[in-house]
Amino acid sequence: MALASPFESLLRAADRLQAPLPTATADLQAELSSHVPTQFTLRDLTTGLAQPSFLGQRKHLLALLACFRSKGRIQPRPDDEDSIAELCDFAARSIAPVSRETDSQDSGEEVDYDAVAKRSRDIGLYSLEILQLASSEWSANLSEQALLTIIAFSRRADGPWSTPGSAEIAKELLDEQLSRLNVHDFITEAVLKGYLRPLFSRSRPATVTASGRKAEFADEVDPHRGLSQETKEVKPWKYLDLRTIPVFDWAVFTADETLISKQWPLFVPVILTLLDDSATRIRSRGLVILEVFLGKFPDRVLRDTGLGSVFEDAVFPTLLYLPSLTPESESVQLLEPAYAALLTLAGKLQDGAAKNKLLDKVLRDGIFAGYFHAREHVRIVEVLLRQTSLFVETMGIHAVKHLKDLMPIYSATMTDPFATSHMPSLLSAVRALQTTISTCWPRIARTPWQEEIIRILVLCWLNIQDAKVQGSDDIIKAELTKTANMLSAVATQAGQEDFQEKVAPLVAKEPLLSQLFPPRS
Repeated sequence: MALASPFESLLRAADRLQAPLPTATADLQAELSSHVPTQFTLRDLTTGLAQPSFLGQRKHLLALLACFRSKGRIQPRPDDEDSIAELCDFAARSIAPVSRETDSQDSGEEVDYDAVAKRSRDIGLYSLEILQLASSEWSANLSEQALLTIIAFSRRADGPWSTPGSAEIAKELLDEQLSRLNVHDFITEAVLKGYLRPLFSRSRPATVTASGRKAEFADEVDPHRGLSQETKEVKPWKYLDLRTIPVFDWAVFTADETLISKQWPLFVPVILTLLDDSATRIRSRGLVILEVFLGKFPDRVLRDTGLGSVFEDAVFPTLLYLPSLTPESESVQLLEPAYAALLTLAGKLQDGAAKNKLLDKVLRDGIFAGYFHAREHVRIVEVLLRQTSLFVETMGIHAVKHLKDLMPIYSATMTDPFATSHMPSLLSAVRALQTTISTCWPRIARTPWQEEIIRILVLCWLNIQDAKVQGSDDIIKAELTKTANMLSAVATQAGQEDFQEKVAPLVAKEPLLSQLFPPRS
């Protein structure tokens, strides 16, 4: 007859507790402490609570946590260091967002992703507290795999398996563990070479070589390649080990310019793979990571390696992920970071001609094309107008060549009688117009563009008066008045003394315009 486990009573008590549980409170310990054996060793815990078949079992993690909190009952042994290492690996493996053999691979990537995320989220806090106690009470040095899991939990934006509580513990634990390591070596050897490179080796885009450099003769793209690539064998980082993106995200955010300048070939293939993926959550995260990476990437290396054009070619297709082929919500999620990455890339180009060429291309093939393709989608228009303001400001006076395309967009948005139904897009248009005036003012004063802007402001102002929008109209009116003042200042700067004479007849005909064009004192 098999001997009963000394933790049998504790496991039964843990099994009776209902989730979710506030593990940081004394109440939980009070519930379980009476069931913790009066005396036991760390080796007893490995054999009784941390067997491979117990991985991910909530009751075993709760029992283990209760025992860790009862450190006074633990009897020391010579092999305690080995035992604590085993217990830490058990706790980390239990919550690692990694697909297992029991997970279905037939129901699609998103279903698997959500299922794995939920499983890890439900028990994440218990294991992280176990690891935190092991680190603080036993000075445990966690394994590389355990650290990867902790990193994944510390990046809330990248993983739905994390909660505010678990993310906070993970960050504290990670800081404590990394203080004992050389962070540069850990990122280079453990994360980039040891962990990420094998997982991404089979899904690297043809635009770069295995060493991360620009491919001079890229392989011709197979139109049927996409479907054959969407397997767990080719993309284990997407379908099996879901820690990859948050871990890579952490590596890029943590690395400094010195590390990236030396090890950039290890970063580039992963970034391009993420940008090439069809899943919105992956592509959008890749764009965010690219922007951060470019901010730390040496300008000289970008120029000498030709990677600028590689990144440009990788991002531009995303600008046309527009409705109706792409759902509006996903399009917004992609467009914001895509334009941000291109703006950062343009800022890295020291050659003025190359920079202006890229900015022209973004306006022409991105913003203008996107507007005319999806102008009936107000959220898309809002995003495009916000980006217009940023890119026009960056272009400076060179943006004057685009006035013929910019003004019709501003006019269509601001003079639409129904513009007030979506104030954010209207406000974005007004502010983009302000940027255009302040940037291109030498080519606006005494030109038909000045007359056009006056017309736009007048119609927009009167539409707002008619709509009588509560709350938001004050903000829009203030911005319109500011725009009118800017236009007046531009006229004065250009030596045009008759601006007030131009608007006076309008005010006389419609007194409501007196607030938009107040007389000079």
